[in-house]
Amino acid sequence: MNVSPASPSAHRSQRPTPLHLHETKDPDAQGPIRLDDVLWNPVNAEEALEGLEKILARLNARNDSRAIFLDIYAIVTRKVVHLLSREDAGGFLEPEWLSHLTGRFAEEALIAVRDSLKNLPLPTAAWRFATHYPAQRLTQPYQDALLGVSAHINHDLGMVVYDNIAHQSPAVDPRRMARYRHDYFHVNEILRSCIPECVDLLAERYNCTSTRLLLRVPFSRPVVERAVMQMLIVWRQRVWDNVVAMLEAQTPEEHQAVVERVRTTSGRIAQALCADKALWWTVRGESPPFRLDLPPEAWPGVVLPPDPAPEADASAARAG
Repeated sequence: MNVSPASPSAHRSQRPTPLHLHETKDPDAQGPIRLDDVLWNPVNAEEALEGLEKILARLNARNDSRAIFLDIYAIVTRKVVHLLSREDAGGFLEPEWLSHLTGRFAEEALIAVRDSLKNLPLPTAAWRFATHYPAQRLTQPYQDALLGVSAHINHDLGMVVYDNIAHQSPAVDPRRMARYRHDYFHVNEILRSCIPECVDLLAERYNCTSTRLLLRVPFSRPVVERAVMQMLIVWRQRVWDNVVAMLEAQTPEEHQAVVERVRTTSGRIAQALCADKALWWTVRGESPPFRLDLPPEAWPGVVLPPDPAPEADASAARAG
């Protein structure tokens, strides 16, 4: 990871404190991406949108494809913020809970993108695919979007919802659980309303060739939008089922089995979304550039912190 304080030039006034900066991998980028002032740990929907929009603007300014998923995500979050500000809270029964959950949920995506910008090893396979493939421009814009959406839903969502419900005090009773379930699935209506804008975003702002070609086919748009929505419904239903399974687990082993299933499933989905790239490299007689069987520290571009052990041993030897 290349992190260095900003060096003031002769025509720029010196700042009182150094900035923590990271240089993007984009060879055409002009300057570093500033990370120190981004709201990485939002606690509600408004803060989530603020954090997303700030890092999104900086990634887009450098033509970094990691922006694509965040742009899609910002569309949905913007809609959530708008609905929660209405007098009827957009039909949500527990708007404060949903706002807090939106912030905590966004934190997972923001941290994953931040750590990928720092070239840190990401423990989640789904997020390794969702950040490294776009960063290296190995995938098309629609794949970049799907990789991020999949990692965030199939891995993060269940963990965040479970953690929120399981650690409430007093414990969540059946009545409140039913209200949470209502709000969780009510989000599907937000997703449905956002899909047309997301499709246009891929075709127009990110010039996705596959999306553009598909939309040229007569009557293809409603088919595409319905297919995407059905995929999201299936994913989010499975996530809720996993949340219930974790809440009802009787032993740590049962709980861990669900967690491992979530990690494996989300990783396999990411692998499938990149299957065309893997196939192409295999045909060429080479290994795919990023693989599910690679441990986090072995992914290309990952920088590990220095091992303090040799220095400690040397100090001990000198002391002796």
